[in-house]
Amino acid sequence: MIGVLGGGITGLTFAHLVKDSEVLEGDSTFGGLCRSIYDRGYTFDLGSHIVFSRNKEVLDFQLDLLGNNKIKHKRNTKVLYGGKLVKYPFENGLGDLEKQEAFDCLADYVDTYIEREKGSLAKPQNFKEWMYYRFGKSICDKYLYPYNAKIWDYNLSKMALFWVEGRIPQPPTRDVIKAAMDMESEGYTHQLYFYYPSKGGFQALSDSLVSKIEKERLHSSFKIEKIKRENNKWVVKSNSGQEKIYNKIVNTFHIQDFFRTLEDVPQDVQEAVDNLKWNSAYLTMIGVNKKLNDFHWMYLPDKEILPNRISFPSNMSPHNVPKGKSSILCETTFSPKGEKSKLGKDKVNETVVEQMGKALGFSDDEVDYSKTIVGKYVYVVYDLDYEKNIQKIYAYVKEIDVTLAGRFAEFRYYNSDKCVESAMEKAKLFS
Repeated sequence: MIGVLGGGITGLTFAHLVKDSEVLEGDSTFGGLCRSIYDRGYTFDLGSHIVFSRNKEVLDFQLDLLGNNKIKHKRNTKVLYGGKLVKYPFENGLGDLEKQEAFDCLADYVDTYIEREKGSLAKPQNFKEWMYYRFGKSICDKYLYPYNAKIWDYNLSKMALFWVEGRIPQPPTRDVIKAAMDMESEGYTHQLYFYYPSKGGFQALSDSLVSKIEKERLHSSFKIEKIKRENNKWVVKSNSGQEKIYNKIVNTFHIQDFFRTLEDVPQDVQEAVDNLKWNSAYLTMIGVNKKLNDFHWMYLPDKEILPNRISFPSNMSPHNVPKGKSSILCETTFSPKGEKSKLGKDKVNETVVEQMGKALGFSDDEVDYSKTIVGKYVYVVYDLDYEKNIQKIYAYVKEIDVTLAGRFAEFRYYNSDKCVESAMEKAKLFS
């Protein structure tokens, strides 16, 4: 029997594919970050989730889980810049800027492109340098620097750059020129069309997986306290005294929490684990008594506005809100040791509702619902020591014969589709 530690979408996918396994989930509900909150007719996800993938096998798997319970969308996404709505990605929306700003962005972009092609531009050594190297000063100053400073809440000069391919939109130069001339161009095209559950929010995927796994293989409220190796078996103990014994274990929950349960971890490995960086987030949920817009999500680089990104669940599915209302999910990421961590849920809720009212055009009287919760683990932060630390951790995990799968177990910046893909790949190892 294989013990699957963590019942998020990664663990559920693995258990669905590998029948000789069972899931131990610390929470009372399965789904991890791929869950939804249902309150007073509103449905809010624990983050801005959509269904898409470049991997056809993974996309088909997700769509099969939803069956007929899905809606297809063409992305309608904006950047709120200086009170103006700019098409996303920003460099594909330069025509929405004032002419001088558009010219500055294009001129710097082209100048940087020429320098880069000539080889006269120094190769970037960190994430901040890479953004300048790829986009030039004006696009960085107006959007990329302030937005990324908000979402990561970390010194951009101390972030690695190995991860940016496929994560940061990089349009063809001709598209940027077309955009600056106010000609239509699309960026990040693989995500141009996406799906979303018609009913149940993003948790519909997790619930579908749960329905496909035998109940006796699913154990909720099993909070793992200790994991140890005995007689070539893995012994997993809960804080309530329950004990499970497995031949193999597949860990899908946070790597730091996993290592806290292990005995006899070498000091250098434990230091590498402790040095991994991650972010939390305030998730502010707002319901409004009117139709606001038809956008799917929006990026907010303005440092005076607290959230870094907002999405509109009511535009993902009409079943996410009571009839005639709109909803907004606001994400304010923060470092667990940063200044924003000290704000607290009440202050964040008050501030975000006020700021969103001004930005999106609704009054206090039109607010029907508001609530802020904290997500402890939200983003993986790739600092300059990440690769050194993760290699040491992976080597040790391989040595003790533990399989890691998913975003926070592998400690990689995976979207939900990559978590599903990770589970599918790991499942093949046990087939």
